[in-house]
Amino acid sequence: MNHSNDYTLALGPCVDQEFDLVELADGSLEPGRALRLRQHMEHCVRCRNYAAAIGRLDASLATGLPRPQLSPDFDARLQARIAELRRVPDRAAAIAAAEREHAEMLQALRRALNWRAVLNAAALGSVVGGTLVGLESFAPGLLESLGLVRPGSNATATFFITLAAVFAAYGLYFARRPASAPTLLVG
Repeated sequence: MNHSNDYTLALGPCVDQEFDLVELADGSLEPGRALRLRQHMEHCVRCRNYAAAIGRLDASLATGLPRPQLSPDFDARLQARIAELRRVPDRAAAIAAAEREHAEMLQALRRALNWRAVLNAAALGSVVGGTLVGLESFAPGLLESLGLVRPGSNATATFFITLAAVFAAYGLYFARRPASAPTLLVG
């Protein structure tokens, strides 16, 4: 083993020549620069050793790595794909597809609006119910004093159930007519 070659290889190529040596190995270095680099390498052991190391590495990789192969039907599939891309689209079919997509989007939007109305009704019912429960706990007898339930009866629960039914009917009514549903909380 030649120790001077190990030493020069460890130093690497001349700083100005390193990228050119890689491009030369790849075959992508322009001819004028390739000629100047070869002339330089006649006198520079470091660059010669670096170029030889790149060559050995390329050869090692070429033999050690598997070569990718195309599937047997690749050409036929590629030709079919190219033919498909060259085909002039059918204008009527494209318009029909766009109209179908538009109709599907409108249908989805209508379903969303129905849910929006139901959610708004539920939100309003929650707010009103929460307010009434809060009032009943902070001001017992308020519903009686307002004349909403009879004095002395335990009609508070009945009142809340009736109120919930009213808001459920509200939600169902506007779920059928989403365009006219007022937006209360969910918006």
